[in-house]
Amino acid sequence: MDLNLRLDYVLGEGWLAPYITGLRDGCAIAARCTACDAVSFPPARVCACGGRQSAWVTLDGTAQVIFRSTGMDGDFALVQFAGASTGSIARLQGMAAHETMGRIAPALTTRPGLVVIREGADFAP
Repeated sequence: MDLNLRLDYVLGEGWLAPYITGLRDGCAIAARCTACDAVSFPPARVCACGGRQSAWVTLDGTAQVIFRSTGMDGDFALVQFAGASTGSIARLQGMAAHETMGRIAPALTTRPGLVVIREGADFAP
C-alpha cells in the first residue's frame, strides 16, 4: 500500500540566524567561544573545549584553500577563513586551479550557502 504524506512547515533559522544572514550578504559571521576564545566558522553550538557560550564575531572574509575537489557539480574546497580556528566546506566560484586565496561572496541563490571567489574579483552570480 502506498501512502502519500505532505508536510507543510517552516523551519526557523534559530540561533544560526546571524550566520545565515551573513551567508546571504557575503559576510563571515563566526562564533567565538567565551571559555577558550576559539573561533568556529561555521559556528558550533558546543565548542571543542566543551564551552556552550559564544559571542558573534565578524571575520574579514578571506579564506585559504586547503584542499580542492572538482566534480560534475562544480568546484568545492576545504577552506580556512582568516581568524577562524576551524575549517569550512565551500563552493568555489571563478577560481583557477592554482589559486589558493579567496574571499566569501554573497549566496548564489535564495538558499544560502558558503561561496568563495578569487581574491580581488568582482562577484557576479
